[in-house]
Amino acid sequence: MKTAPLQPEKPRTTADPVYAEACRRIAAVSNANTTRTYGSRIKGYLQWCRTVGIAPESAVADAVRDYLGSAPWSAATKITTAAALEALYDVMEGTWARTDNPAREARLQIQKEKNRFGGRQRKPTKLPSTLDVEEEQLLLAITQITPSQDLLARRPHQILRLLLWTGLRREEAANLTANDIRLLAEAPYLRVKQGKGGKERTVPLHLRLADELRDYSIVREDTLASAGYKSSETGALPYFCNTKGKTYDGSSIYRIAQRTLRKAGIDKWQMGPHVLRHTFATRQLQAGIPPAIVKLWMGHKDVSVLFKTYEHVTQCDSIVVPV
Repeated sequence: MKTAPLQPEKPRTTADPVYAEACRRIAAVSNANTTRTYGSRIKGYLQWCRTVGIAPESAVADAVRDYLGSAPWSAATKITTAAALEALYDVMEGTWARTDNPAREARLQIQKEKNRFGGRQRKPTKLPSTLDVEEEQLLLAITQITPSQDLLARRPHQILRLLLWTGLRREEAANLTANDIRLLAEAPYLRVKQGKGGKERTVPLHLRLADELRDYSIVREDTLASAGYKSSETGALPYFCNTKGKTYDGSSIYRIAQRTLRKAGIDKWQMGPHVLRHTFATRQLQAGIPPAIVKLWMGHKDVSVLFKTYEHVTQCDSIVVPV
């Protein structure tokens, strides 16, 4: 009697409890982009472990190195993948009862080899591109909002004006909800909940921007109410959502910024929305706002990042940043 041939085990999927738990824990301490990237690398590793018959909870450093060598990846991709696996073993340490991290050793070895052979040559540091006063006025003119515009017509213009006057990153603007924007009469501000590195911060609003957002909020509420949303639901929806409750992603905002800057005749359009962030920081420093305050508004990890990027504005060559 013939026996049925053995079927290979199916690779682990997103339903795998180990994968799901690791992503949940990483998401608790990381931003959306890091969680997405690390999740993809971890998923591939767990599938590989399943295929070759290795239990990931008992894998050693050699197994991690074998996985990193199983694909024709560049050194940079291997380092990113090893960092994702390092995070996997860190967050699962208690569950897997491990005190070592096999991915850390592999990552450090790859980093050492990359440095030994020179790696990729770093490009010389360039001054950040910013809009001059005339270019800023061109952008404000082309994104001017009129009372006759509906929500869909206002959205791309309003989000660019918000980026220019708050210095938010594009993903941070996309993730804003109506509850994050506090349009108080005297001190309006917005709250960034999903900043880089998972950090929260508050950013004060220019009074002119606050007035625009009040008008935008009224149009938004009326439009969403007509689409069937209750007033109790709209606060948690993305602030720049459409009538279906969907918002922009980072790539969409990048394309909107490039298209609008190019239409305005601004030759820095290739920079996309980041030129608006640089412009905001430069304007604040030129106005005499202390770098430590601008650092908080920008969401930088350390004030030294601000000094390094905007040294030509701060003129802080003589300042020593503590380590």
